[in-house]
Amino acid sequence: MAIPLEKIAIADDEQSVLLLMKEIVQDLGYECVGIAQNGADAVELVRRTQPQVLLLDVHMPVLDGMKVLAQIVEMKTTAVVMLTGDPDIELARRAMDAGASGYMQKPMESMQIAAIVESAWHRFQTIHSLQEEKKALDAALETRKLTEKAKGILMEQQGFSEDDAHKCLLKMSQDQGIPLKEVCRSIIQVKMLLGKKSKRAA
Repeated sequence: MAIPLEKIAIADDEQSVLLLMKEIVQDLGYECVGIAQNGADAVELVRRTQPQVLLLDVHMPVLDGMKVLAQIVEMKTTAVVMLTGDPDIELARRAMDAGASGYMQKPMESMQIAAIVESAWHRFQTIHSLQEEKKALDAALETRKLTEKAKGILMEQQGFSEDDAHKCLLKMSQDQGIPLKEVCRSIIQVKMLLGKKSKRAA
């Protein structure tokens, strides 16, 4: 379910731009949770307030805007819309490739700003959702592979049927209060350890 955009932070080295953008953001009905005038402060601002969207000028003192972008992308909490006064298509492309959710050329009309930040927030949520889905699928696939391997060990060593081996693994997981994946991994590790000891003994 999509979460509505409410909180925005702004980072720009020009005081006049900061104040203007803050006023526009608030007039549009969003909460401005903070402002920053250099790159290092922008990173700290995001870490502290976790805005949904950060409007970030490309050319920032102390820490360049692209470097700020890289750090915020790693946090995975905030969509970044890059701001610039230069009509540089290549810079826009690099920013989007680096993880920016939007790009805005100054100056902008308030309704254009609203459209861009809403689009950026939607894009960020969509990508985050897809990443979470992929992570869940990868985890499920890993569990399945480990389960199949552990079942094979129980079937070979205990003479269990495939169904009984699976039930045994589930019961061990429930009784011990640990994930099925970890139960299977433990059985596989024990099997490998015993195999190594057998080879040394031989």
